[in-house]
Amino acid sequence: MIYVLKKYKHAPTHLFVDNIYYFFTGAVYQKKHLLTTPKTKEIFVEELFHFIEKFKWELLEWVVLENHYHFLARVFRGVDIPVFVNSLHKTSSFHIKKELHIEVKPFWYQYWDRCIRNEKHYFETATYILYNPVKHDYVDNLNDYPFSNFHIRKAQEEKKLRESFLTYKPRTIRYYDDIDNF
Repeated sequence: MIYVLKKYKHAPTHLFVDNIYYFFTGAVYQKKHLLTTPKTKEIFVEELFHFIEKFKWELLEWVVLENHYHFLARVFRGVDIPVFVNSLHKTSSFHIKKELHIEVKPFWYQYWDRCIRNEKHYFETATYILYNPVKHDYVDNLNDYPFSNFHIRKAQEEKKLRESFLTYKPRTIRYYDDIDNF
């Protein structure tokens, strides 16, 4: 493992570690709701998948909301993180601005990353990511939100996913009394 600590003048400090799980969050500048259409979210997801493949990362969980995104990925070369995020932000903002016919600068604000510490932290983060559409009141039921990998996870391993949500429920969870709404 290689540890590289980067301190930036106007951005959060980033720790770059090889072969570890990372939680990423990125936000639209000034939290503007610019990802409001299905097409803008699809553009972001396409670019995320493209760069995941290009950098040979393993994408585990993801969600795209109207003004931010979260994803959990296994990163094999920590020093690739700033290049990955810069490429993702530059390319997705170009295509989204073109779709919306807008000229906003900047589009994305800083990004935040966090190394996953252990299994408990991993599952807490994974459920937090998937639960975000409910947390932000986009839907009451995760089945109703198409811009995350919840549907894929549920189809592949519903029992394991349900157990994960019950064991590692997000701190902000509100609708958890009715697990059948899952």
